[in-house]
Amino acid sequence: MLAGFTRRAALIAVSLSCLSGAAWAQASFPNKSVRLLVGFSAGGSADLVARLLAEELRPEWGQTVVVENRVGAGGAIAADMVAKAPPDGYNLLVTTASHTALGALKKQLPYDSLNSFTPINLFASAPNALVTRADSPLRTLPAFLAAAKSKPGEVTYATSAVGGILHFAGEQFAHAAGIKLNHVPYKGANDVVLAVLSSTVQSSWSVVSAAIPLVAPDKLHIVAVASDKRSALVPDVPTFAELGVPGMKSDTWFGVLGPANLPPDVTRRINDSLQKLLSKPDVKAKLFKLGAEPKGLGPVEFREQVKNELEQFAVIAKAANISAD
Repeated sequence: MLAGFTRRAALIAVSLSCLSGAAWAQASFPNKSVRLLVGFSAGGSADLVARLLAEELRPEWGQTVVVENRVGAGGAIAADMVAKAPPDGYNLLVTTASHTALGALKKQLPYDSLNSFTPINLFASAPNALVTRADSPLRTLPAFLAAAKSKPGEVTYATSAVGGILHFAGEQFAHAAGIKLNHVPYKGANDVVLAVLSSTVQSSWSVVSAAIPLVAPDKLHIVAVASDKRSALVPDVPTFAELGVPGMKSDTWFGVLGPANLPPDVTRRINDSLQKLLSKPDVKAKLFKLGAEPKGLGPVEFREQVKNELEQFAVIAKAANISAD
């Protein structure tokens, strides 16, 4: 009887030891190098945000934090690598709102855009905006809407990709305003700018931070920003709601995702570190210089945003017949 008790006690001790070891491993995260995977090329906005995070997290964690660009398939290659990585926090995805736009379009993705990941922190965002040439007769929203309503489907807007977040913004605006617009896709952002400046198209959708350097009396004009309140980046530009189009909200966000089933303690550790960074004035200043504003949505709020956007974009894609194929 004593021997049986001793065996049971030993088993309990081993179990408690294992649990304590797991808890210690999570609490001590990270204890080796962490990879931040980015699905876009070096020098782009997602890459620059990732490099800012890596720079700030190295001293915070006392570990090497490296940025790895795995470009292709609209960000899906990097996302797939993280989705298939061990759920230990050492492989994280730094991505943008393109994650949900792609998820709403691509039925054959090798991962589930919501359930294959653990949302950790929506770190920053920049509102999207409607842009015209500075001297355009459509430079005010009332004039733009009047033209679109008088000539359904004839007013044009350009973006740099079919099925991108800015394409969705344009169609979302058309739906919210009760108008029909003509989307003209280009191969890159520079081509979009040239098309607007040459009056080849009447307007475009842009991340507001990308439009700011070109705002001038003889260049571009930002008509309105698609945010709940005026952006600190362009405080003089009104929101769509102010101009009579409520519910028009679209931004290009930057967030950190881990693989599905990331342990809660590891998720909390990473989120806490990111929130701590956002409390630092110099980090806020660096984000502002990159054209982004700090957000800091935690795991629950971030997951809800991803879920809502996937549903919303799927509806928009169907109504506007948007396809990435």
